[in-house]
Amino acid sequence: MTKLQNGNLTACGKIFAVITCALMTGFMWRVRGDHGWGSMWGMFAVGVMLILFIYAVFGERKKMNYEMLPLAVFFLGITNGGWGTLNSQMEGYLTSTAAFTGEEAARLVEINPVHGLFMMLFLGFGWMPLFAVIVGSLFSEKKYTIKHYVILIAVFYITETVFRFSLSHFILEVVHPEAVAFCKEGLADRGIDMSPMMAYIKELGSASWAKKIPFARNYFTSIDVMSAAFGALFTSLTALFILKDKLTGIVSLLINTVCALSITIADVFLIIDSDRGILPPVGEVPMWIKAPAWSLWEFFTGFLLGLGIMLILVCIPKKYIAEEPFTPVLPIKNRKLHYIYTAGLVMTYMLCLTLMRPLGMRIGTHLFEAGLFPDEDTIGTIIAVVLTAIAAAVSFFLQKSLLTEEKMPFSLIPAVFAKKAALGYFLATAVVYFFTDDELPFEGIKSAADFTEKWNAGGLTVLLLTLCAFVLFVVFFTLTMKCRKKAEK
Repeated sequence: MTKLQNGNLTACGKIFAVITCALMTGFMWRVRGDHGWGSMWGMFAVGVMLILFIYAVFGERKKMNYEMLPLAVFFLGITNGGWGTLNSQMEGYLTSTAAFTGEEAARLVEINPVHGLFMMLFLGFGWMPLFAVIVGSLFSEKKYTIKHYVILIAVFYITETVFRFSLSHFILEVVHPEAVAFCKEGLADRGIDMSPMMAYIKELGSASWAKKIPFARNYFTSIDVMSAAFGALFTSLTALFILKDKLTGIVSLLINTVCALSITIADVFLIIDSDRGILPPVGEVPMWIKAPAWSLWEFFTGFLLGLGIMLILVCIPKKYIAEEPFTPVLPIKNRKLHYIYTAGLVMTYMLCLTLMRPLGMRIGTHLFEAGLFPDEDTIGTIIAVVLTAIAAAVSFFLQKSLLTEEKMPFSLIPAVFAKKAALGYFLATAVVYFFTDDELPFEGIKSAADFTEKWNAGGLTVLLLTLCAFVLFVVFFTLTMKCRKKAEK
């Protein structure tokens, strides 16, 4: 079988792959912030496209089998943290979230914006560490077993836990002393006679408890993201020094760094009009940027992340990467388990559930607004479960031949499957995103004046940006795959 490694992909193919991944991840991260996705579930959707695209471009490798696909998606979603009060701190301000006793509104206090910069970098670095080491391991020459992945996962969670309940509190006093000082004020206001560290330990880092105490939410969130960042660092160092895997250690460190920089740099849209932030004053910011600032931050976080990840992967020197081509074997020897795993996790969880959930939640919202159901979340969840069950039944039916025949799902090797699934999943996501919300694209625009008015109000910025990203993704994805075919000949 012809090997399609980094060295065999044409120069144009590498450029197209980087552009495609940037557009794709920008679009998916913006989608992540929309109704129906959100938080961990939104990151699952981002993870689906990232791992499918990586397989589509580099997938004819021995380690890139079907079994790794849902694991990569799962471990990308479960490690993401919370923004809390962190996003606005590079403006030079911090909110208390909860009001002090006798005050009607939360306080807004001035802080050093550099401290806010530190916290955003911590946030991004610890965002996707397990996904980062999984991706690195797929390219590495080291033979990975379940034991190696268990070690890396254990190191992350053990390190994160140790830092959460000890070292992070002392480090926070150095990198963001205002977070500690203001939290002390909030605790004192509520008559709680203990340090922020002891309050965190006593309440086991409970975010719901912290939200009731002025400035405690910020303190708790800061401890969490710092601890995750150190967990990410130690996980990469474990791959590098304990497992003796130079490639996985360095690639995971680079991916975590790219994520940190992406989340932080894109935050410019949220702080651009600050009068005392980390950026120099820029004057009046137009509404078409200011109004959709959060959505622009989401899109460009994903854009920079996708660009950075693919740039790392296409630049890995050929001499450092595994050269073994993929061979169609049965990784899970028990056919029933192979059937359940493939139809259940690869098809149902990865491709179906991550799409059916936002679709179900959006349909639930429409039914609620029409007065047909009293609770939109409940009916949305029910619809999502029903749609997923139907999709699962179809998935298991289509794969039933795996019970009797030793072959790949759909008789496709993972790289070919990923190429088809990536395009199909992206198109399906776009349909759900654009056409199942409260308002259809360009709805209500009947004249040039309507367009101008909506544009000036910021209502079209993200729509046009995501539409362009969608169209350009299809174009550059096609070009990337053509260059890949050309390299194969």
